[in-house]
Amino acid sequence: MSYRITPGLPLDAEIRRIAEEQIDKATVELSAPEPGEDPHEAIHDVRKRFKKLRALVLLAKSGDPGFARTENARYRDASRALSGVRDRTALIEALDALAEHVPAGLSQSATAPAIATLRADLEEKRQTALAGEGDLGATIAATLTTLADSRDAAGMLAFHRPVKDAAKVLATGFAATHGRARAALKRALRSGAVEDLHELRKHVKYLSYHLALLAPLWPETFEPLRRTAADIGDDLGRDHDYAVLREELAPEAERHALVLALMDRRQAELQAAALLSARRLLSDKPDAVAARIKRLFRIAAEDTPAEEAEALRQAAQ
Repeated sequence: MSYRITPGLPLDAEIRRIAEEQIDKATVELSAPEPGEDPHEAIHDVRKRFKKLRALVLLAKSGDPGFARTENARYRDASRALSGVRDRTALIEALDALAEHVPAGLSQSATAPAIATLRADLEEKRQTALAGEGDLGATIAATLTTLADSRDAAGMLAFHRPVKDAAKVLATGFAATHGRARAALKRALRSGAVEDLHELRKHVKYLSYHLALLAPLWPETFEPLRRTAADIGDDLGRDHDYAVLREELAPEAERHALVLALMDRRQAELQAAALLSARRLLSDKPDAVAARIKRLFRIAAEDTPAEEAEALRQAAQ
């Protein structure tokens, strides 16, 4: 099966299946990484699993609000506990990406030394973070315990609402995320503040996962929308990396003046592209979005032949 909700199947069973699949994959990634793999890459993959899990429970929140609140907090806290060294790595990746967007009018001989000098500084700080992160094995063991507890909780999920309310549950969750993203977009357009852009990124990223989960409703339309939402999230994520790096470089701004100027230019590009796409993606009001999701889910459920639904139901057991 996959990270998609199948119309025609009981919604709580689909949420259980998807949650268990993501938890099982995260467990394997942490406990049995590929030979020679940097454990921090596995940690990065697991943090992405936690984002997918948070998006899943937020989408279906009205089916069981208590479960959604508890598990969302559990996934959030577990992800934060894994964030340390990965955040340092993200700054290095952002700098490497900056080197790929040097304006044509600037020569590599002018920019490469400045970028290389800063990269060496960032790598040194990353190594310091590695040395000071404590017992990584204990952190991984604690996360594996959290994953096991989460799997137990997911396995007991059962909605009290009738199955026929599945369309309403999903429409409510999707519209809530869409509404939060619209509000964040409004604030970001007005202020341009780092925290407002980061908030927009968070909600649009959840929206991209919602669109992946609901892709069977209308694949030809939802997949391009998912890619758009994911691109907005990626652009704003990179912009946030530069904002964090800018704050770190502030005490030595003169030394890193060229890199800071390159960051200014790249951030302007990223923000312009992301905000324009976000205005398009979020142009509809939440009530209209909810009504559309509800109708599309019911159409998709009706279009699933009974024998196919039964086969899917058996495969999900």
